[in-house]
Amino acid sequence: MGSPLSPVVANLFMEDFESKELASAHLLPKLWKRFVDDTGVVWSHGLVELDCFFCHLNNQSAAIKFTMEKEDNGCLPFLDVLISKKVDGSFSHRVYRNKTHTEQYLHASSHHFPAQKLGVLSTLATRAIRISDEESLETEKAHLLDVFEKNGYKRHLSRKAFLRARKEPSIRRVPNDHIRGVSLPYVQGTTDRIARILKKYGVPATFRPLNTIRGSLRSVKDPIDPKDMKGVYVIPCSCGTPYIGETGRSINQRISEHSADLRHGRTKASALAEHAGKTMHHVCIEEAQVIAKITQFHHRKFREALEIEKRPVNLNRDDGWKIRSCWVPALSS
Repeated sequence: MGSPLSPVVANLFMEDFESKELASAHLLPKLWKRFVDDTGVVWSHGLVELDCFFCHLNNQSAAIKFTMEKEDNGCLPFLDVLISKKVDGSFSHRVYRNKTHTEQYLHASSHHFPAQKLGVLSTLATRAIRISDEESLETEKAHLLDVFEKNGYKRHLSRKAFLRARKEPSIRRVPNDHIRGVSLPYVQGTTDRIARILKKYGVPATFRPLNTIRGSLRSVKDPIDPKDMKGVYVIPCSCGTPYIGETGRSINQRISEHSADLRHGRTKASALAEHAGKTMHHVCIEEAQVIAKITQFHHRKFREALEIEKRPVNLNRDDGWKIRSCWVPALSS
């Protein structure tokens, strides 16, 4: 289910599956409600017929196999909701948590933008209000207040989260001249100030963690030579002057082309060959280095321009894309 298209495909498959298996079933459930591949069913024909219906479902297609969970002591979890039967035959509902749930959420002391941490509280408070009935809401609220406190949040922040959750959601209106926002790595005391400045000019900012667990773990895949990827590279000369380049093919392939240009003296095709021909310097192809592995075209072009700006004395015939002068002080710092 990793792809954004997966739920759509799953829904299409399940709609076709439902139309066929329900039409051919001997007995039908009193209620059949589905969310993607999770189905809530009310069955009124007895346990024996329920087992027959379950076998019927699993015999319809080799591509899908159902599992079944029956009510236990009048209770049945469905998605995040625990549905319970009352004595009078009506149903109650409250938030359901798996037995292995640890109650650990984003801690208040973690290095995240404050709005992201408060968003965790608001999301859980909103879920509690929307799922819990009147009889269970106060119990759920008291439980969450204790959980928030164990995760380092002050009591008044937790109560504010419930107040926000009770308000009607506001409709965000996007103006026709909508300015595209920016995503900034969160550094406390720095990028939040930048966000406030951008907000004055109508530029919205979002934040992402500077370091993640994923970034700290080694990949389980076999390592790929950076030179076998697209990106920006540098080739030094014996005189100390570098050549900066970028390629949408593999860097190894582009370096091989530079090497061929040098061997054949193609001065019109290669700035490196022209420099070597005029000065008799040795271009150190064997010492070529990858500066950055970048797949996206525009990102690659900007990175090449930045690297050229950082090395004003170079062998490049042109500067590629131009960098605005306002960024030059930041590059030199």
